[in-house]
Amino acid sequence: MVQEKQSNRQQRLHNFLQAVEAAQKVQDDIIKYGLEAAHLYCDDVDGDWLETWGEDEDG
Repeated sequence: MVQEKQSNRQQRLHNFLQAVEAAQKVQDDIIKYGLEAAHLYCDDVDGDWLETWGEDEDG
């Protein structure tokens, strides 16, 4: 039981550290590339997603 709690804490810490590292990478990319960094993280940056926003939602 104690080992399981320790393992769970280690896994949560590991997940947290990965999230922090990913956030730092995004921040570094934004500083390095500016708005062009969006192309690194989004598939359809230049598409018509804004004009078609909400059309595919069930309503």
